[in-house]
Amino acid sequence: MKKNEQEILNKALHQFKELTGFNTDVKRDVKLPGNKVIDAKIRITKLRVSLYVEIKLNITNQMVGAVVHQLKDKKAVLVTRYITPQQADRLKDLKIQFLDTAGNAYIDLPNMLVFIKGNKTKENFVKEKPIRAFQPAGLQLIYALICNPDLEKKPYRIMAKNAMIANGAVTWVIKDLKKLGFLINIGKQGRKLIKKNELLKRWTNAYAELLKPKLLIGKYNTRETNWWKHTDEQNVNVQFGGETAAALITKYLKPQNHSVYIKDDPGKIVLKFKLKKDMQGNIELLKKFWNFDEETNKYNLVNPVLIYADLIATGDNRNLETAKMIYDKEVIQYIRED
Repeated sequence: MKKNEQEILNKALHQFKELTGFNTDVKRDVKLPGNKVIDAKIRITKLRVSLYVEIKLNITNQMVGAVVHQLKDKKAVLVTRYITPQQADRLKDLKIQFLDTAGNAYIDLPNMLVFIKGNKTKENFVKEKPIRAFQPAGLQLIYALICNPDLEKKPYRIMAKNAMIANGAVTWVIKDLKKLGFLINIGKQGRKLIKKNELLKRWTNAYAELLKPKLLIGKYNTRETNWWKHTDEQNVNVQFGGETAAALITKYLKPQNHSVYIKDDPGKIVLKFKLKKDMQGNIELLKKFWNFDEETNKYNLVNPVLIYADLIATGDNRNLETAKMIYDKEVIQYIRED
């Protein structure tokens, strides 16, 4: 556990004791069956109840969906620096327990119900240098690596081409992935990507917060409700992610919002389907950030990994259910360990 994470956990548990009078025992870096490692396990001594801890340095609105997806366990608790009142309400509605360093909390146990929001933090924490692997260029490369098994064994220029980033950026990202334990050297066979599920989880969080906002061309609406079903007929070169792609794959939901990735100028699609700029519109046009072909491309869909990430980022309950379906059926093949 890093210094920042230790600080956050200690302060949050101190605030919890101040609020409730209950002491806690802590075990850090706990290994669960299946070699899964969690940040910590806390035991509320008076209640004889244990909770598994997931520490996040910060929580943004874009990350809430991913957190909910990861913590759908009654024994889990999110611990972070600060939860806003809006986030507190949302997490409570979604039955996600949390503690923060300001004294905000939601704990729902058989013999304890705590819900506090609105406290503001004044804590100063040690700032860590950003990890390049989880900055935008790094996120583009990680996406390319996850979607293309064995790409990590290729020359840097090939990786750079697939991820649409500079060769120099690949050098730094590869160093970070090795340092973080996601990439190892295997002798004559070159490099090997490991711990793919954990890497996907971190990528999904960072994608919603750091990369996707940079890809946004604009938000639009249109009166043509079924426009997305006719892109082939209109010869418009687009690929669908999010709810649109999920609807086509699973037949489980009716898309309300559309994530559309485009390589070319947006003018053609805007003109063809009479899209109008609207900050509250349900159509988001995004720049394509990869340079490789996918099997799903013939259906005008992005890779299932990106469909999954788009759904998680919404935080919507039905979308989260659909994300799990896509994870179990499609995404799993990309993160299996050899």
